[in-house]
Amino acid sequence: MRLKFILPVIIGLCSVFVSAQTVENGKIGLTYSLNGGTSVLQPALDGAASHEITAANSIGLIYLKPINNWLEWETGLTYTLYKVTTTSSPMPEVTTRNSTLSLIDIPIGVRAGFWKYFFANGGLLLDLDMMSSSSISSQSGVGLMLGLGLKYDFSFGGSLFFNPYGKIHSLLPFGLDKYHDRILESGWKFGFTYKL
Repeated sequence: MRLKFILPVIIGLCSVFVSAQTVENGKIGLTYSLNGGTSVLQPALDGAASHEITAANSIGLIYLKPINNWLEWETGLTYTLYKVTTTSSPMPEVTTRNSTLSLIDIPIGVRAGFWKYFFANGGLLLDLDMMSSSSISSQSGVGLMLGLGLKYDFSFGGSLFFNPYGKIHSLLPFGLDKYHDRILESGWKFGFTYKL
């Protein structure tokens, strides 16, 4: 099921970027993100355990493809490792357990530049829950991202950026769970891109 959905999305993205190669070359780069406050949105169920994300760090690749002089396609690949503390309901005593959750997300969005040094970005996320030792619902699905950033372009073709952002993962989950957890993430992304 996952492969049948993911493969057409990847082929579609590649065709968009390959067909646009004659307009102008894009930029490719590396990113690192720090957790600014990540939580688990859970359905209200009696007797359910609660989850707290104590740490989240991300590394990623980014690709920007110009559409015009102020708008770019934005995609890439981000790997995030979450550290999760799960607390049970008192039956008969409260227990806690530490676990991890790893997630890959592929953003499919746009970045709009304004006032030379600023940009806003947003779009969809294709979330893939890789390996999880936590009891949080699988985060594989479609999510949303939104951010506002600051960038500086160097004359040699490089660019540095700082991008505070918000994401909600698995807004439309691939699974059929009746009660589904969703990760709400905020953070600060730092990155470097280079013009191809």
